[in-house]
Amino acid sequence: MTDAIATRDTLTAGERLDWLRLIRSENVGPIVFHQLLRHFGSAGEALAGLPELARRGGAGRTVKVCPADRAERELAAAEAAGARTLASCETAYPRRLAALPDPPPMVYVKGDPVHLAPAAVALVGARNASASGRRYSRDLARALGQAGLIVVSGLARGIDTAAHQGALDSGTVAVLAGGVDVVYPSENQALYEAIAAAGAVLSEMPPGTTPRARHFPRRNRLISGLALGVVVIEAAERSGSLITARFALEQGREVFAVPGSPLDPRCRGGNRLIKQGAQLVQDPEDVLEAIRPMVEQPIPREAASSVGEHPIEPSPSAAGRDRLLGLLGPTPVDIDELIRLAELTPAGTITMLLELELAGRLERHPGNRVSLS
Repeated sequence: MTDAIATRDTLTAGERLDWLRLIRSENVGPIVFHQLLRHFGSAGEALAGLPELARRGGAGRTVKVCPADRAERELAAAEAAGARTLASCETAYPRRLAALPDPPPMVYVKGDPVHLAPAAVALVGARNASASGRRYSRDLARALGQAGLIVVSGLARGIDTAAHQGALDSGTVAVLAGGVDVVYPSENQALYEAIAAAGAVLSEMPPGTTPRARHFPRRNRLISGLALGVVVIEAAERSGSLITARFALEQGREVFAVPGSPLDPRCRGGNRLIKQGAQLVQDPEDVLEAIRPMVEQPIPREAASSVGEHPIEPSPSAAGRDRLLGLLGPTPVDIDELIRLAELTPAGTITMLLELELAGRLERHPGNRVSLS
């Protein structure tokens, strides 16, 4: 039981392999990962216990546990690409990311992880950004960097590219939707190499992963999670940047938006954010005034324990299981409400939900809600 979630300088090679195998196993997401680690005490013990938990949840077949040789190949590919892994319990892991309820158990970093530690602001926006939008993004990033902040963005065309360019001298972090070694778009190869040399590139995906549409929301949650606040510059009504802003709100981050012409579709999403309460940005000081008081606030390393604050215990009785299953359906329901209505202990409810999720029968939703798959 040596690799539980208490902060440590580093994992051993064996522990790192077990962590990677666990998060790559079937139906194991970040929340389930941390719950398993708290219950079993180590990733190795959790790997051994997965099949039985899934069976109790009603799995129709044996859950697929990531084999050691597959995990070893993934780690070797990262090393060949010049990247290293950071586990959420290690001191070099970004502290603001570790404080989320569902931090990625492991991330890949190319470059110097020291750039993940300082206070950061995320700049995001349109890929088809206007010339003025790109110029504003570049200038804002440069000013924020000169004020001592790290600029985080997603290496996409348009606003992201301009933000990274403006912050190269002061420090910038690129968060990728694909593998840490996969440059997308390919036209940003030189910028990617410059960021890796002077800043850091981060991804939670296996090396070699080609980014797909479903990967970008996962990337966006990391962009907002690394930062104290998110600045939206030119975002259409259905822009992925608005997804990043939503994640920021859920994570307790500040949301800023740069106003734009009501005649430009690229500005409608940002303008709507302002109407909904986002802080309007006209110059860098608008961001700095809001961010400065947060820079010195302590970051609770153990905040992620909220996902597993109730220990796993033996499954509820048959009657208790029937009550809980009867309360679940395709409509998401709050877990606290489930605990109250099922008349089970919180730990008993969490245990059964974990079993159902490992069996592939449960889906998690924002706001601590779940539904049957």
